[in-house]
Amino acid sequence: MKRIKFLKPLLLFVAIMAFSNCEENGEIQFIVVDEFESNAVVTGLNTTTSFETSSSTDISQLLDNASKFVDANIEKVTLTLQDDYSGDAISGNFDLTVGPIKINQTLTLTKGVGTEILIPANASGILSLINSGTFPYVLKADFTSTPGDDSFTINLKFKVKATVE
Repeated sequence: MKRIKFLKPLLLFVAIMAFSNCEENGEIQFIVVDEFESNAVVTGLNTTTSFETSSSTDISQLLDNASKFVDANIEKVTLTLQDDYSGDAISGNFDLTVGPIKINQTLTLTKGVGTEILIPANASGILSLINSGTFPYVLKADFTSTPGDDSFTINLKFKVKATVE
């Protein structure tokens, strides 16, 4: 009986200490992960074996229930050769630049099949790039041979993890 009388105040003391260490009047932060798509339209290649295109991706829907980004990272990018390509696949050296993130990989893109590029965690931050909920990117490619089509589309799917408040 004495043990229970001693445990009640001890448990109450631990609970008070735990709740007293909570931050008051601070913004509530939460992590949101989502995927955003963009298309790189390649036109007029004729006999050239390289292209460069730039665009931006809108990620403003991550702020649906928040006011600002505290942190934002790209975890991976999936490239998919769309069905408007008349051949089966293209191969080459692909450069993707998103601000400070620079990825250079030799890839073979097969029509309709996504090819993932994982972004190293230490080089994935895009917080400084986000302007009104969008971030810019540049995609370049040097193909190993002339593509089977002079106009086609490559879909880019960015997996973004953001901390918002």
